[in-house]
Amino acid sequence: MAKRYPVFLTLHFTLCTLAMIWPGALIANRIEPTVLGLPFLFFWYILWMLILFVGMWLAYLTQQGGDRHD
Repeated sequence: MAKRYPVFLTLHFTLCTLAMIWPGALIANRIEPTVLGLPFLFFWYILWMLILFVGMWLAYLTQQGGDRHD
């Protein structure tokens, strides 16, 4: 698992980054529809930022085991 961890983390970060810039922004660059009152592009960025956060949080828990080091 130690060898696969950086590969999965790199793929996750790369996918999230590409979804927020080219070509992902071209797909979502619409004013309509609105989601939660936001234009779709803003919703797209917020969605991918949340996905990135959850992935990084899970990577931290996997790497550190969720233990706090005081």
